[in-house]
Amino acid sequence: MTSPSVPARRVLARAVAMEWTKLASVPATWWCLGLGVLGMALFALFMGASAADRIAEDPDSATGFSYSRTASHGVFYLVQFVVLTLAALAATNEYANGGITATLLAVPRRGVLLAARTAVSAGLSFAAGAGTAALGLGVLWLLLGGHVSPDLDRAAHTVLGAGVCMALLAVLFTGLGTALRGTAGTLAAGFLLLLGLPLVLQLSQTQWLNDLAACLPGLAGIEFYASGDVGFYTAPHDGAVNLWTVLGWAVAAQCVGYAELCARDA
Repeated sequence: MTSPSVPARRVLARAVAMEWTKLASVPATWWCLGLGVLGMALFALFMGASAADRIAEDPDSATGFSYSRTASHGVFYLVQFVVLTLAALAATNEYANGGITATLLAVPRRGVLLAARTAVSAGLSFAAGAGTAALGLGVLWLLLGGHVSPDLDRAAHTVLGAGVCMALLAVLFTGLGTALRGTAGTLAAGFLLLLGLPLVLQLSQTQWLNDLAACLPGLAGIEFYASGDVGFYTAPHDGAVNLWTVLGWAVAAQCVGYAELCARDA
């Protein structure tokens, strides 16, 4: 008598639990998150203290300070690279230690494996993005609350927007790491996408190249969670189109990762 098949949702739930156990058991995961929290706290402390000194010397300069813009800079320059590292570890660590063979024996459906791995890294990255953004805003408010009133609506948008964008970046880099199968290669490609290429395009001082930078996931992301108030960069378009840009990169990377996972042996 043939045993009934296991429901797909139960298979996925088991795969998610397995992937979470593996990622949570790696010390580097918690080191990355801890460094992200520490980095954001120090960034907000330094930026807040500097702004407080400027306001003490010139009270009118308080009108130019933005909580959301400053916290968004912390996410852009620090936290998104924590997310890149977490996603790279989730996607590539088993190729380095040979554990991918056992994983594929346990979860032979490669689409389920990729979905579970992506869900775990995206969930953790959402928490990292939203949590560190909230931390940065809180530290800034402690330092500057007596001088500058925060815009609560924009602050909430920054927290949720950072969480969503970091989750999408995790989806992107989990797919990219699955395709590349190497931690170093994934980190290098991610750094170029998030910071290297946008910087080169902006340094060109050519308008169409500067506008092209808006199509890259790092700048599109900060344009969204900073509510268009990036400060160091002016995008050719504002609003939800930037979130769709990051989503497009994430979907494309997942498609490439899935194709490579199916086409190549462990």
